[in-house]
Amino acid sequence: MDIREKLLALSMYCDGEYEKMIKMIERKEIVSESYALANKANYITLLDEMFPKAFKHIHKPPILLYYYGNISLLDGNKRLSVIGTREPNKYQIDMTKKIVGEVLDKCNNKITIVSGMARGIDQVAMLEAMKRNAGVISIIASGIDNPYPEDNNGIYEYCKSGNGLVLSEHPLNYVAKKEDFLFRNRLLASACKSLLITGARIKSGTSSTVRYALDYGKDILSVPCNVSCDGDDLTNSLIQEGAKSILSSNDVIESLSYDF
Repeated sequence: MDIREKLLALSMYCDGEYEKMIKMIERKEIVSESYALANKANYITLLDEMFPKAFKHIHKPPILLYYYGNISLLDGNKRLSVIGTREPNKYQIDMTKKIVGEVLDKCNNKITIVSGMARGIDQVAMLEAMKRNAGVISIIASGIDNPYPEDNNGIYEYCKSGNGLVLSEHPLNYVAKKEDFLFRNRLLASACKSLLITGARIKSGTSSTVRYALDYGKDILSVPCNVSCDGDDLTNSLIQEGAKSILSSNDVIESLSYDF
């Protein structure tokens, strides 16, 4: 086996779990090449020349990524990550649709939307991009052949097409654990130039993505919420702490340095 095949066999054996893979590499354990035979997806390793630069120098860079779709969407820097609550209210849904839709329209659909394919804000943002045949990248925490949740299968299939890309560190039908979603968030933060939050709770998975994005020097963009809400809204807190307040789509475009 060459080194790529060895890493694939290792990843398949470990279900793509980062710490297990690192320990086996440190112990110089060899995994039978037979483990690699079940893989159906494309894959790229940290040692490949074409490995996405966005992921190379982050905290615990992925050793191997499985993917379907257009890997070239990770080239360049015109990518906007849009994340937020899985249970958005009408205002948060409307603002996500308005801002994402206007950004794409004004930029001739040349901005790629990155998200985690979760219910809620992720879903709303990605569907707005799909309406315009724009680029969409889904970074999922489950196995590459096991999209979660199932009601987002339409997004998954779009991302497998030439217009999109779906990425995972995990093979086959791996079922994600809670910690996998949090660990995946470092990739959502690193894959973009700017991170847009249109609604989230203070203690949430969204806040972990924001922490990674701050570590990576990304622009944090936050849509203000109604100040009469219950006070548990991450977006207003982020603005107080220095995030850019997003009052229109032009604010997002400015952050992306797009000449429109």
